[in-house]
Amino acid sequence: MFIRGTDGRTSRPGTQPDDHVYRRIPVGGCDFGSVSHWTGEEPDRDTLGDGRCVGDDAGLVVRRVCDDGTTGVDPLLRSSVDPATGDPVGDWQLVDEGGCLEEGGAVVVVRQEDLRRLPITPSVPRYQPVDGRGLVGKDLIVYTDPTPQELTTSVLGVPVTVRVTPVRWSWDFGDGELPLVTDSAGAPYPDHTVSRPYADVGTYEVRVTTTWRGEYRVADDGPWLPVTGTATTTSAPFTATVEDAPSRLVADR
Repeated sequence: MFIRGTDGRTSRPGTQPDDHVYRRIPVGGCDFGSVSHWTGEEPDRDTLGDGRCVGDDAGLVVRRVCDDGTTGVDPLLRSSVDPATGDPVGDWQLVDEGGCLEEGGAVVVVRQEDLRRLPITPSVPRYQPVDGRGLVGKDLIVYTDPTPQELTTSVLGVPVTVRVTPVRWSWDFGDGELPLVTDSAGAPYPDHTVSRPYADVGTYEVRVTTTWRGEYRVADDGPWLPVTGTATTTSAPFTATVEDAPSRLVADR
């Protein structure tokens, strides 16, 4: 998961760029307007630009109450870091304005490349016959579990839940033919829906590549938001052994 700054830079979950530190700081009584930076730990009214203040008390802190009764997320700011001491130096720059999640406050953005970095567990291939032994010309039945997965992480102190749902499966039967691509997870006999017969005797490695669609939400609150793009995983292979069982005429006994 990554959070995007005003200059397009990103930082990993649980980590930060070496040259910046991030903090969520309450609004000090003035609207943001076209704020590009703040000076010091608390907002300096001289740098707020449009001067739309709601009070004269320099110590006033404004926190937004959302429609669901929760408190809105404070604005996220960043500052350069002194490499020698690790302390923030210079101006605080606005990264995001916080706000109420149900109103679309853009606090965390999960992108396709972020989704692909998550430790999604690959689909586990199941098959019949259960020992992987079959006959030439007879179907090898394959199927897997279509249950979504949920993964959790923290982005600059903000908890994020990502839900990934499998939407497509590509079965490579190891026989040199094109993979069998399906939007069905398959099912065991007698209701099997995904299968393929082998044309020749041999030993084959079978694996499945799963395509996952992602959604995320922040702090276990608010709506599920779609991730643009998909991620894929590939299973460990299993071995299918294909044998021939020719029919023979025998004498009556």
